[in-house]
Amino acid sequence: MSSEDPIRQVPDELFRKASAKPERSIPDALFGPPPVPPAVEAEAAESGTEEGEAPGEPEGSAPASSVDPPPPERVAGIVSSTAPSAGDETVSDASAEGVAESAEASVLIAEPSASREPLSAAVGSVATADAGASGASAESGAATAESATLDPASEGESVVAAADAVASSEVAATARPVLLVIADSLSYFGPKGGLPADHPRIWPNLVGAELDWDVEVVGRIGWTCRDAYWALIGDPRVWAAVPRAGAVVFAVGGMDSLPSPLPTALRELIRYVRPPALRRGVRATYTWLQPKLSKLGRPVALPPKVSVDYLEQSREALAHLRPDLPFVAVLPSVHNCEAYGRVHSGREPAVKALRAWSARTSVPLVDLGEAVRDNIFSGDANPDGIHWGWAGHTAVANAMVKTLQEVR
Repeated sequence: MSSEDPIRQVPDELFRKASAKPERSIPDALFGPPPVPPAVEAEAAESGTEEGEAPGEPEGSAPASSVDPPPPERVAGIVSSTAPSAGDETVSDASAEGVAESAEASVLIAEPSASREPLSAAVGSVATADAGASGASAESGAATAESATLDPASEGESVVAAADAVASSEVAATARPVLLVIADSLSYFGPKGGLPADHPRIWPNLVGAELDWDVEVVGRIGWTCRDAYWALIGDPRVWAAVPRAGAVVFAVGGMDSLPSPLPTALRELIRYVRPPALRRGVRATYTWLQPKLSKLGRPVALPPKVSVDYLEQSREALAHLRPDLPFVAVLPSVHNCEAYGRVHSGREPAVKALRAWSARTSVPLVDLGEAVRDNIFSGDANPDGIHWGWAGHTAVANAMVKTLQEVR
């Protein structure tokens, strides 16, 4: 990568163009493997042989008799193989830094899978050295010190690689599966309003407690299936959670089926209107018109065909990265909300489209409407008539646990 190349961007369709390998990590799908100039790669191989690598061994692996620190993981290998050497002035500092940044992003979100052989080898070497180094620790320390004196740059890379390998080993030993929930506000609002993502009584955390999993809730009020897809391809919290995910739940679609006679873009852009007095006037007008026009029942915020298309793009993207990862979606909830004229005529078409998609793809669906109907119309739900009370969250958690136990 030359210093004149443009900064790598993350296109919206990056997941759809993921590799056909059985397992891929998110950063590889995003950025692709960093290029390694042939001349520099050959020079790095010669350097490795001079430092004690046996001929014929894979680049970056250490001989069995070596007591030096374990070979660097993938990012350190990429950095060292692309850094300019004493006799090579053709690789610029900017180029080396660019490759290092791409490689570092790849490791930060890397999936601990069989495709990460350099990292696995490093972790295994660390474990072997810790178990059998009691009689040779002094000799190893002396050898390391001598190496540092001869080559300070190599010392820095080895220390970073060893530290990263040990950290990765510790994470792998203690990590629990993650329930990744990409949701709208129904998943984190209670009977009195919005709640933090770690509140113990919202349904994602009830499910996590039942399964003994960690929980990552990524959501926002008003999100549709389109917003969930954008979060999947653009939110680094999602990238970090996918490698450890035990299941992914797309708890969106309810907003898609609500009447939206005024353009959705108008609602989203009200916050950007200036000056403040004009913004307040626009918002008041929108709030006054919305319940009256909602009685028409159409158009909805997102047509069922579009909602299903975004769900399918999300499912395909995750299937490329984690073919074994369970993917769960939901049927829309019900509401008794005055702001939408107590009209929900868009729900049945949405349910029909989602069931047809589920039949084609075998994606299990949790019926939120069936789970919370009694709670919504009991008077114990949120006074806004759309968000649930605690009984609703408990009912959804029970239905979700049942579904996840069937697909695990």
